[in-house]
Amino acid sequence: MPARFPRRCALALLVVQLTALPVLAQEAPDGSVATDGGDQSTVVSDEPSGPDQTATPTPIAAVDTAVVIAKWGPSPQSGADFNRAAAQRWFRDQNSKRARWGVPTANRDPYLDWVAENLLRDYLGEPRIDQPTGLKKPDVAARTQTDSGIRSDPEFWTVSDDLWQSWLDSVDAETLTTLDADNSGGPLYTKQNYLQLQKLGQTPRFDRFRLMGVAGRVDANQAPTPLLSGHKQELESIAPGSVAAYQPVVYQDPVVAVVGYDPWINADGTTLP
Repeated sequence: MPARFPRRCALALLVVQLTALPVLAQEAPDGSVATDGGDQSTVVSDEPSGPDQTATPTPIAAVDTAVVIAKWGPSPQSGADFNRAAAQRWFRDQNSKRARWGVPTANRDPYLDWVAENLLRDYLGEPRIDQPTGLKKPDVAARTQTDSGIRSDPEFWTVSDDLWQSWLDSVDAETLTTLDADNSGGPLYTKQNYLQLQKLGQTPRFDRFRLMGVAGRVDANQAPTPLLSGHKQELESIAPGSVAAYQPVVYQDPVVAVVGYDPWINADGTTLP
């Protein structure tokens, strides 16, 4: 947790903290039912009601993995599922943070997704794919203010997209609690504060754009690692039974290509219609 510091520093640190986010992958859930044996210790009563005062504890209910998955959604299974999830998770987190500040959120465009896919293929030394039939460049993509690039995220967990987003939200909520306390209760997440941070160059790179293309890659050729015990506990606190349902593992260093068009804000902080 950050030490207490003045409001201006808190704002700067907050944006730094919010720009880098993890990402993950998974083996298919096996659909098995996980059980957890209860404590079979003897309970002795102080009441003199008889010689045998033992009691059998109530068994812990088995986790119904189908119910957990039905509630939170299926996890990605392999290959293309991983890649789609990596891109979708980055984009959802981007919009989640924008919404908190009260600034315009972005829309994904299939044409720009194709552009981002080829950008990623260039980066990875893979052959480009032809433009799909019927895919048309959006009118706003003709504007001169654009940006594109490759981002690397720390990791990809093999859980459902909804559970992953809920975990990210829980991390942000913990950060908010600390920074709000350091700010003596004053509002941190305002559009005015955001615009000030933007002038200082402390906002995420692609926050200026309202239209995006995103493509992701998870390296499924590398061996996944087990999820840390602390992270398992965090998932269980959000969605009880999720660890048994998803049996999550971690893939390191996924990459995401991003293409941005149609800015809502200029470099000097003035906004566009």
